[in-house]
Amino acid sequence: MLPPARRGRRLALPALLSLLTCSLDLKEIVFVIQSQSNSFHVKKAEQLKQSILKQSTDLTQEMPTVLLLHQLAQQEGAWTILPLLPHFSVTYSRNSSWIFFCEEDTRIQIVQLLETLRRYDPSKEWFLGKALHDEESTIIHHYAFSENPTVFKYPDLAAGWALSIPLVNKLTKRLKSESLKSDFTIDLKHEIALYIWDGGDGLPLTPVPEFCTDIVGSSCATSFQSSLPLCGNPVKKEDIFVAVKTCKKFHGDRIPIVKQTWAGQAGHLEYYSDYADNSIPTVDLGIPNTDRGHCGKTFAILERFLNHSHDKIPWLVIVDDDTLISISRLRHLLSCYDTREPVFLGERYGYGLGTGGYSYVTGGGGMVFSKEAIRRLLASKCRCYSNDAPDDMVLGMCFSGLGIPVTHSPLFHQARPVDYPKDYLSHQVPVSFHKHWNIDPVKVYFTWLAPDEEDRARQQSRRGLREEL
Repeated sequence: MLPPARRGRRLALPALLSLLTCSLDLKEIVFVIQSQSNSFHVKKAEQLKQSILKQSTDLTQEMPTVLLLHQLAQQEGAWTILPLLPHFSVTYSRNSSWIFFCEEDTRIQIVQLLETLRRYDPSKEWFLGKALHDEESTIIHHYAFSENPTVFKYPDLAAGWALSIPLVNKLTKRLKSESLKSDFTIDLKHEIALYIWDGGDGLPLTPVPEFCTDIVGSSCATSFQSSLPLCGNPVKKEDIFVAVKTCKKFHGDRIPIVKQTWAGQAGHLEYYSDYADNSIPTVDLGIPNTDRGHCGKTFAILERFLNHSHDKIPWLVIVDDDTLISISRLRHLLSCYDTREPVFLGERYGYGLGTGGYSYVTGGGGMVFSKEAIRRLLASKCRCYSNDAPDDMVLGMCFSGLGIPVTHSPLFHQARPVDYPKDYLSHQVPVSFHKHWNIDPVKVYFTWLAPDEEDRARQQSRRGLREEL
């Protein structure tokens, strides 16, 4: 079933309200920064909070409420937003009109945001954002709307998105009457939109042109800082150990692609297999190959890294043999993280978060570990329940039990570039992609990840990159 068109009366409402501007004060907006508990991310979120409060002071208005998501709840699934809606409803529905969500790198122009939100009647239900859509049906969205993927719109979280309080109250009633059904959280922005749409019985996203990622004019209320993070000098390539998981049947087709693309960037790299092939060379860990899971192999890699001759290397990256990764960009990114902290970094997924589950780093895009994280993990008793258990999920469960949160970076990708909207990728400098299926992986690497492409991406405007896409 496809999303229904909004009724004519509701479609025309923003235009009418622009003539009869709603009264809206800053104190009626609750800002929620989608922050993380890692020290680097806390610092970025605090900087954005201070920017919002300073702009509010300059307007001589009563201060808005600014919340940091990682401080709101200790529950594992707070980052999925929906479990927090009852709290927002109880706490803010009396004196607020909007909950405005944004990422740590979202840049907000408070005056323009006020002007934008005043066009929408806050007594109505509204789901506002910058609209994304799939160009073709994709596995990360379970091939939803396969007949016409472009019809379903979901928000680009980087541009900010907003829920009116009446909608928050409605969703809260639904959450209280029926528990969240999905076992997996894969793409938060798409899944939030699906929940709000409710199979056609709820609301579709209302696109807001003032919610921007690129700064395309003075009317933008938001924009997004899209450069690759760099905190001092990039991490030395000798400080990153790269482990490639492979098996004998892929030695002939996947390993040559690794060597043709990104392997030359790595300071330390080993291929771990079920068969020792001196021509590559591969290391046989003594773990039989499994068709799925690979948990036994991954834990053997972790133990080998911690206990054998890698004492001075602070970072370990584990990738699949069909992962495409930019080591040079990873070196920039890791400069922002403290090796003394237990860091578990990559693209975050969730399992059973509505019922006491856990978050995990999905393996295909690459899993990054600080040595301290590995030390704490292996000091615990948490291990694979079988060699073919899903390694990324077991790691997520173990780290969750240790109180070590997943640190999410959207620059890692579990799927191929064609599986993501062009507008979404246009404000990224990606670190990885995954899978060779129906693509030329060498071409994908040199288009998206090669160092010379990175230099160009850092120099040219984001508009120029979008035209290239």
